[in-house]
Amino acid sequence: MIRSDFFAVLLIGITLAIHPLSAQSGKKRTGPFAPVTDDPALPRVLLIGDSISIGYTLPTREELKGIANLHRIPTNAGHTGMGIAGLPKWLDEKNGEWDVIHFNFGLWDLCYRNPDAKTQGNRDKENGTITHSVEQYAANLESIVAQLKKTGAKLIFATTTPVPEGELGRKTGDDAIYNAAAVGVMKKHGIEINDLHSVMAGRMDEFGKKPGDVHYTSEGSALLAKHVAKAIQAALPVSNVVLFDGTNFDHWNMEEPGGWILQADGSMTCLMKEVEKKSKKKTVGRGDLWSKKQYDDFELSLQYKLSEGANSGVFYRTDIADKVQGGFEFQLMDNVGFQKTHGEKEPRKRNGSFYDCLAPSSDPQNPVGEWNDVVIRADGPNIQFKINGVKVIDVNVNDWTEAGKNPEGTTNKFKTAIKDKPRKGYIGLQNHGQVVWFKDIAIREL
Repeated sequence: MIRSDFFAVLLIGITLAIHPLSAQSGKKRTGPFAPVTDDPALPRVLLIGDSISIGYTLPTREELKGIANLHRIPTNAGHTGMGIAGLPKWLDEKNGEWDVIHFNFGLWDLCYRNPDAKTQGNRDKENGTITHSVEQYAANLESIVAQLKKTGAKLIFATTTPVPEGELGRKTGDDAIYNAAAVGVMKKHGIEINDLHSVMAGRMDEFGKKPGDVHYTSEGSALLAKHVAKAIQAALPVSNVVLFDGTNFDHWNMEEPGGWILQADGSMTCLMKEVEKKSKKKTVGRGDLWSKKQYDDFELSLQYKLSEGANSGVFYRTDIADKVQGGFEFQLMDNVGFQKTHGEKEPRKRNGSFYDCLAPSSDPQNPVGEWNDVVIRADGPNIQFKINGVKVIDVNVNDWTEAGKNPEGTTNKFKTAIKDKPRKGYIGLQNHGQVVWFKDIAIREL
């Protein structure tokens, strides 16, 4: 049995660990704990973890220099019980505005301690009591995840690094058991896992500080830092790429040179030409405008303005050689003017529609001649459209299982089932023979 006075001492130690600045008034934080001055142009990242994470904090910060503002909690996070108690304060900086949180618990939870042991930290795997059973560890991780998810940050959990033979308070093999429990919790919540255990498995002789020690040399910490930085960088939000800022067509290819021109207000517009068909002159567009790059999962934002009676569109995930059948289209139309001259169109072919497949839920388009904001989001099978901040389309293309047929039974013009259309392709601005303007085009890859 563990004596009550030992718990009193342990409680004081936990308090000092969680609130080191208040407990050690006036002490300046240095090294890994030194405050970070944010570059406002970069995302904010928080490291939470034990002494292993303290070791890789500085080299990780160096790896992410110019990429992210890397902060860490001002202490050793200890075990999951300390994490539950400490998180409200640790997350409070700038009201918890974190883009990514990389966190780890485990080595303290699986440690056996004995108040009578003379070892550092009273470690004693022979006569001590384990800090948390694997069941309690998993339950505590559930509580920690619940707190972390409230931040809205992208979460990454790092598995516990190996327990070497001869460690005084930890049993070799428990690391694998506790990691398995942690992975189960993280997978349940869709949290990315950074497997640091596998990085160091079988390499303790090479990178361990000394036999029986869970800590690493500077070379070992540097190796861990590379893996931590890589995981963090992959999770960072991708900045918008401006595809059109009103000054050039650098990100675009024109089907016909000169078919699109810049306007003084920072927009672009399409031009027409007259052709003769069957002895009659007809006005047609001078070709579409296509992105130079292909995109799969993305969020595209732009503004458009229509002329009276205009019919146009924005193609996406599209094959330029077969733009209608080989991809998707966000329909643009002056519903009133176009139908006056061309007859009534089915709602699934009008402005804001998931073209020929589903009508928009509403028509928040501004009057002809006024600018409209559009967001097109394509994320795997899910596609959403917003017009002027109103969501008008939210579909899963996997619901379209038959060629030429929509889920509710109406027909469409597509020779391939919508679910089988490509998930990657070009973005195109259509020149359908009526004047339309676009501006402020940006894309964020997901």
